[in-house]
Amino acid sequence: MVETIASKEIYHIMDGLTVEVNVLQNPYQFELSQLFQMATRINKRRSFLFVSKVLGKHLAVDPNIPLVVGKLLAMRYVELVHGVKDPRMPSVVHALQTKSRLSEVLADIEHRPILLDQPLTVMGFAETATALGHAVFSAFGEQAKYIHTTREQIQELTSVINFEEEHSHATSHRVYALDSAFFDDDSEVVLVDDEITTGKTAINIIRTMKEQYPQKTRFTVVSILDWRSQEHRERYEQLEEELNITIHTVALLDGMITVSREPVLSKENQSIYSSYLESTTSFLPSDNDVKTSEIKGITSISTDGTVNRSPYLLATGRFGLTRAEESLYSNELKAVAEYVKKQRKGSRTLVIGTGEFMYVPMKIAAQLGEGVFFQSTTRSPIYQRDIESYTIQQKFTFDSPENTGTTNFLYNIKPNQYDELIILVERMHSEDDIRSLVEELKRMNITTITVVMMTDICS
Repeated sequence: MVETIASKEIYHIMDGLTVEVNVLQNPYQFELSQLFQMATRINKRRSFLFVSKVLGKHLAVDPNIPLVVGKLLAMRYVELVHGVKDPRMPSVVHALQTKSRLSEVLADIEHRPILLDQPLTVMGFAETATALGHAVFSAFGEQAKYIHTTREQIQELTSVINFEEEHSHATSHRVYALDSAFFDDDSEVVLVDDEITTGKTAINIIRTMKEQYPQKTRFTVVSILDWRSQEHRERYEQLEEELNITIHTVALLDGMITVSREPVLSKENQSIYSSYLESTTSFLPSDNDVKTSEIKGITSISTDGTVNRSPYLLATGRFGLTRAEESLYSNELKAVAEYVKKQRKGSRTLVIGTGEFMYVPMKIAAQLGEGVFFQSTTRSPIYQRDIESYTIQQKFTFDSPENTGTTNFLYNIKPNQYDELIILVERMHSEDDIRSLVEELKRMNITTITVVMMTDICS
């Protein structure tokens, strides 16, 4: 239940948990319900979750929406940090608010990217903001480059940056840049996350980056939602003074939240919580690493067009991307989208990405025509309740197709909601790795379920 009082909304979520939202800045006058809903998550450190309606993670969306949201954040960044307002901004906002002309707006920005007179390094946070960060990066011209953090530990590579996200269900982040000089310049670093509550994750990475790359002095934290308290905002100011750096913040919605109390869980949900903690002990250790011991290299394309096959795709941005590389991979993805489109059989199709592998499936989904929706699997455990007023009503639990032994979740797919599902997977060792997810989805009376192995059709 949502209670609205002026610029304040009170969310009565579940079992006594109440979150009060006070809006400070809403520059584009979005209705809060256009951006998020609330749910309770299974996490001892933070019991509530802002479930995004524009991200394509926990809830299905038109795949163009998160791509356009990234472009709007890029424009907001340029306006606030560089003092240049993009004249296309009103049409971008209108497209998002009305869910109309999204593909046209997106095509225009991709054809006429934002140009800056200085280099820019964009970094997306795993797992939820890997696609959002990529969408922000792709709004810019040749001066930008991109990389995203990962929760995975790749034994054949050395992470150049390691930091923690204490409140998360999987806390350790790593950054694998194939170019050893990726962070050596003095370019501004733009950190992209979907939502900021305390800002501590950004503080952790800024502090780490400053220690390893002292030439870095300009940082911007970009998010859809910014809920930092006054105390947390002051910590940014203190860090600026301590490290002699500049930190800007950019968000589509800026406010503060008050959590009235932790949920007094019903006996049923308390049982679910206890069972979950017991069953996930094996993949929630203090280190929270997913070790990939069978990796033999990184997918690469040589100048003569020869593709070297391996478990990972460079197009994701996990290992760093320049704009020239982004253009090359975009052309490849168009060909893949045409291939998938020819195989399409349904009129209401859900495209599913897996874990951190979000942007590539999202881009492909956006090119498949009408009646296509997108969402991703996740490691984030959320309470499910089969009641209309609650955000998460359906929940699927299964083994990760990429990382055997890691529990994943998929939310809110109802029986007969779609006539076709297309699951795009970056890598898996065998068909058995995807079987548990497919078996779960078969129960939804979906006529066609297709699994597309990206390293097969991109090699």
